[in-house]
Amino acid sequence: MKKYLLLTICLLSSAALRAQTYTSGRLTVVVSYLATHDSTQCMCQFTDNYTITVDSSFAGDTVRIVDTSTGQLLGASPYVNTAGASPWTFPAFVYGYTNDDYHALGGAPGVTFFTPPVTKVVCDYDTVKYIDTVYPFPVSNPCTYSTVQGYMYIDNNTDCIFDSGDVGLNNIAPSITENLSSSVGSMTYIPQSIWLSTGSPGWYEYVIQQSWMTGYTVFAPPYLAFIFPYSPCFTGYSPFTTLPEANVGFPLQCSNNCDVQCNALTPPYVRLDRSFYVWPYVSNTGCDSESGEFRFILDSRVIYDSALSFYPPDSVHGDTLIWNYTNLTNLSGGAYWNDFLSQVYLSLDSTVVVGDTLCFSGYTPVPAADIDPLNNAFSFCIPVVYSYDPNAKVVSPRGTGAPGYIPPGHDTLTYSLHFMNTGSATAVNINIIDTLDSHIDAASLKILGTSADMLPQWLAPGIVEFTFTGINLPDSTDDFAASQGAVQFKVALNSGLAPGTPIRNTAYIYFDSNPAVVTNTTLNTIDTAVIINLGTAPIVKNNTITIYPNPATTQLTIQSSNQPITQITITNLLGQTVYADCHGEPGQTMQTAPSSCLLTQVDVSALSPGVYFVKINGTEIRKFVKE
Repeated sequence: MKKYLLLTICLLSSAALRAQTYTSGRLTVVVSYLATHDSTQCMCQFTDNYTITVDSSFAGDTVRIVDTSTGQLLGASPYVNTAGASPWTFPAFVYGYTNDDYHALGGAPGVTFFTPPVTKVVCDYDTVKYIDTVYPFPVSNPCTYSTVQGYMYIDNNTDCIFDSGDVGLNNIAPSITENLSSSVGSMTYIPQSIWLSTGSPGWYEYVIQQSWMTGYTVFAPPYLAFIFPYSPCFTGYSPFTTLPEANVGFPLQCSNNCDVQCNALTPPYVRLDRSFYVWPYVSNTGCDSESGEFRFILDSRVIYDSALSFYPPDSVHGDTLIWNYTNLTNLSGGAYWNDFLSQVYLSLDSTVVVGDTLCFSGYTPVPAADIDPLNNAFSFCIPVVYSYDPNAKVVSPRGTGAPGYIPPGHDTLTYSLHFMNTGSATAVNINIIDTLDSHIDAASLKILGTSADMLPQWLAPGIVEFTFTGINLPDSTDDFAASQGAVQFKVALNSGLAPGTPIRNTAYIYFDSNPAVVTNTTLNTIDTAVIINLGTAPIVKNNTITIYPNPATTQLTIQSSNQPITQITITNLLGQTVYADCHGEPGQTMQTAPSSCLLTQVDVSALSPGVYFVKINGTEIRKFVKE
């Protein structure tokens, strides 16, 4: 059953209503209520007037009127008998407020007047309390209200109808704008809309004032476009000019297949004399629920402090931090970029010097339905420096040389935005505006991770804003480690980019109302080369070699379609050789295999879980995951 609120009350014309008298000791208080109704503006003005008499009064006698709910003095309190009159009688304007003339839906023409909070009048030890009451009054010309209703849901069968098999999204409602048709004098009336929910999953309802309006638009919260694509029949908003409107649905899409991925956000550099935070995360961009274990392996020269970390690991084994996550899905947290996030506090041991590089890695098992098993492991290194620009942008892959050459056909870039509050006070809110290069497919943007709660929105085509509301980032002088943050996202390049095409990116970071801090500009350039440098392992695009299964547990099969397999080398993400063999025969290193061999098998059971690169014949590179 739907439940509605009976909201305000007023009279068509000004009138005093039901004067009441209260007495206590020397005090006599007469309370009257004045209500005025302006049907043109659909507003009610409520005024509470007190007439207070104090018997046997004297010069300097005082009276206070107090709101008992807040302790606040009301009116012109304290009132002082300056002339010494006895009895002393004076008027007091106690409470007044303006409210919309909400009409009870489906009820008789009338509204309900709620009196102000409980107040008391105090003079020495004499106290008069006024108790709340509610008075209904007829209104001959109430303003008109009506409703907009519908569902916010995952449209699993893409028919743009909320039906069997679809999933309603709880605690998410569309926004609404109302177009005004006129104003009165210098004041333009801004209406209010009330969202009333019946509790049915995905259902929403707005109660809207029709007076003065020429149109309405209901639209999905902007951040949803980064999580759930719209169904083909839905543009993200619904305009209309008449009320009531029913079945104004918001059909969204969500893949039932999962894509569990993990990584860690870090500062771009580490200072020798400062501790720092790393934000390891696991996310699932699908709607199927997944659970698992996440391992984050520290560099042996850093010291982990659990007391200063947030969401500490479930267990620690040597240099490995281990978390167990459950029910990871787009639908659980409402946003995949903050489903699972930890904040790890690290400091350097005495052996670290400037110029060193700290290296970390992580891994989570690949679910059976995972659509991309290659993003379930990662590795990265952070240079140790004396100082650096903390507000920076980093692109991966960086590419080769100053132009950041990447090969034709490479289709994605990952950007990391790093920020630090170097001011002298806490940054309450942070906004980052990033204008994507015209050679980037803006619709492909996927948020991978963030150091704190954040909401994104498109300001214009290709211009994205990341908003950290209430982040309360301390300044770097007070807390260097906690003064930093980051957000990471991946984009796809437009297809068919010609050699020599540059892809640039710059971000603007706003700390509260301060001018923008402009980051460096990243640069990638489409090259004619076929090799792309990812970390220390080159990847060559060629279809003559096939490796399977991928992920592999105990055995990896390598098959060539047109050339003999003569050399096999396996390296980890740090470029370290973990396996070298000839024709898959243990103990033979980099020797020539028989020319007739087009298929071989490699025992990988002894390798640690993670991502590896296998090089065949010195040039052919393939990536695989060891579970």
